[in-house]
Amino acid sequence: MTTFLKSKNLILLTFVLFISGCNLTAPEEEYERQKVLVELKRVEPAILPDDVRITGVVEPFEVSHIGAPTPSRIEKIFVDVGDRVEKGQLLVQMDRTQLFQAQVQLDNIREDLRRMDTLLKVGAVTQQQYDQLKTQYEVAASNVKNLEENTRIEANIPGIITGRFNSDGEIFSMSPATPGGRPAIVTLKQIQPVKIMVGLSERFFPQVQPGMEAGVTLDIFPGRQFPGRVNRVHPTIDRMSGTFQVEVLIENRDLSLRPGMFARVSLKLGEIEGILVPSLAVRKQVGSDERFVFVVENDKAYRRTVTLGRTFDDQLEILSGISTGEKLVVTGQHNLVDGEEVETVNIKSNTTN
Repeated sequence: MTTFLKSKNLILLTFVLFISGCNLTAPEEEYERQKVLVELKRVEPAILPDDVRITGVVEPFEVSHIGAPTPSRIEKIFVDVGDRVEKGQLLVQMDRTQLFQAQVQLDNIREDLRRMDTLLKVGAVTQQQYDQLKTQYEVAASNVKNLEENTRIEANIPGIITGRFNSDGEIFSMSPATPGGRPAIVTLKQIQPVKIMVGLSERFFPQVQPGMEAGVTLDIFPGRQFPGRVNRVHPTIDRMSGTFQVEVLIENRDLSLRPGMFARVSLKLGEIEGILVPSLAVRKQVGSDERFVFVVENDKAYRRTVTLGRTFDDQLEILSGISTGEKLVVTGQHNLVDGEEVETVNIKSNTTN
């Protein structure tokens, strides 16, 4: 038993001496992370076009829901959906029974007035009697004119018929018929010109004026820009959204634009000074919309969260997060962490104007 214990202790001592010997003879090694090689670009101011780009939907310049002023029978509808009409063109003929009756009454009063005029000259009737009949004639004539206007329904604007809600012989009851809940026999929309209503931030209010040029593009017409202009600037600011409405007018001479089309509007407001950086220098935080870059100070890279503006080809406008004069990492940023030491291989100067 004693011999066994002595052997066990000898083995343990030998193992300890072996480990100690290894520690004494092994050289001390300290792991040192190799510096990341980066390429820098000095941030300098750039002159940028002060363009406002917003989206909107093409709308007719004017919309007219056309019907009769009172319930009555529709005698004839002369147009259908898709027809182009001119201002003053006859669209609907309403029942003329009352008009014919009023016309007969007017003719009778006219004849009575002619005879009374002869009697007045010979003194057979008084001036008062003549004036009373003349008043009746004027009222009857006004009634006939009113019935003529209200039975003959004409287009009040030029445009295209976009809705027909009755047929010949039906009774126009003045009940809501249009998608907007308005009583109408037909709906007429003026699409030459057309308009786009856009909402702009209140900070642009002093700069936007009627007559200002605008460019309009649509995905359905790639590579084509439609010239437009600011037709009307609404005078109030919406307190909830902080925006005001601007009406952009497009002549639409070839009728390419139709109500409901999605469009992009660009307003040229002048030039401003800003910051442009290569798009490759901007990274996106995984799982969020945060955008960030790296700038170098005293050979160390620091992460900066930035706010992006517009896109100019392969460059991005930076609204906040970095300042002119700073050194921006444009190559090598994918291997960086905040505060890491770097080695600069090249510094470029931003010459964008």
